Amino acid sequence: MHHSGQGTVLDSDAALLAGADAQPASFIPVARRERADGWIRRAPKAGVRGAEAASPAQGAGIRVLEGESARALDSRQKWDLLSPFLRQHGREGIAYATLQSGMEYFIGPSGYIAYTRARHPLWARRPRRIVFSDPICAPEDVPALVGSFLAQDRHAAFGVISEACARALRPLGFKVNCIGYEPLMAVQTYNTEGNWKELDLIKRARNEARREGLTIREESGMSLKQRRRELKAFSARWVRSRKINDREIWLYARRPVFEPEEGVRKFVAYDPERRVAGFAFYDPMYRGGRVFGYSANIVRCDERRFGRLATALHMVAMETFRAEGVEVLNLLLAPFGKLECGAFNDDWAARQLFRWSARFGNGLYNFQGLSFHKSKYRGAERPLYFASNGWLPCADVYLAFASAGIADGCWGMLRKLLRGWRAAGGGRGGPPA
Repeated sequence: MHHSGQGTVLDSDAALLAGADAQPASFIPVARRERADGWIRRAPKAGVRGAEAASPAQGAGIRVLEGESARALDSRQKWDLLSPFLRQHGREGIAYATLQSGMEYFIGPSGYIAYTRARHPLWARRPRRIVFSDPICAPEDVPALVGSFLAQDRHAAFGVISEACARALRPLGFKVNCIGYEPLMAVQTYNTEGNWKELDLIKRARNEARREGLTIREESGMSLKQRRRELKAFSARWVRSRKINDREIWLYARRPVFEPEEGVRKFVAYDPERRVAGFAFYDPMYRGGRVFGYSANIVRCDERRFGRLATALHMVAMETFRAEGVEVLNLLLAPFGKLECGAFNDDWAARQLFRWSARFGNGLYNFQGLSFHKSKYRGAERPLYFASNGWLPCADVYLAFASAGIADGCWGMLRKLLRGWRAAGGGRGGPPA
């Protein structure tokens, strides 16, 4: 893949993006415990509502797993229940992450919707369903599946969805706003050795790995289990070094699992003393029963010692995937990056919140650094969206942040945004337009 500059979409990129939201036959997408704090709490426990023999209001074949019934599923039971849909229609970068612990499910004959429920004393006095991603079904079945989902409770928000899903939701009364983009690399043609022009990030990363004597290899089965304790300890140290260092963020960046998982590829980097220096776990993306791509859902490295290790891990993984005929590597959402590239920005207030978060929200999360780093890969950039049918979409944005562990309270989130605004000079020139 050749690029003439950042943000440029050439023929190969255009083909990838054009295929991203197509029907399955031609789809080539290019393109993550019950908790309570002072501002948000997960909804109360519930059982299976509407098993195989569903109520007339839900329709035949509808099954809802919430609360204890959802938590009772172990990983094997969840895979057996959901993988028939996932392996056929899990085309999005975060589709596999719908299997993570803590999700609840609306399951119909054509597919399923994964979500969490949140309550708030002001914004959601009744449980509010925050859908994690695109419904896991065929694109043509999205309107009917979402319609059945809304027939149970018409209030919902969709967190990180594709443009095709956004188009299906707008006629159902949802306001849709671009929430960022995801970079997608064509595995078969990407220059994994880099160059000193457009791909200097890659070149520097490969040079650093060689200079520092780093070894990167894929771990699986027994070798992964033998490293489990060391990987878990490394991950805990990594979390403590973050801005959010008292909890694991989940949902859009799922918690790491240091055991073999169906279809997940796990690459680990070691320093010359054979100590773990970083790791990257790649979730499979499915189309028509086969893996056509991977998404980099979990990446944790010792950046203080090896500042470019994450990039080296991606390149080694891509070279492995290339030999297997894999088509794409998805680096997943760069939150609030390049919002102007989105096709939809329906709600003015949500658009301003996203733009403020991009400019002043680094106290919440390293949004700017993440977006800048991902842009350096020069991949095709695919917009992603947030959708809400509530009277105040910004409230649903906050609930999604809080459910994922990014926000630690409504006022705390606002204080951090205002602190970032003051640090940027008190908004000289006015707030974002």
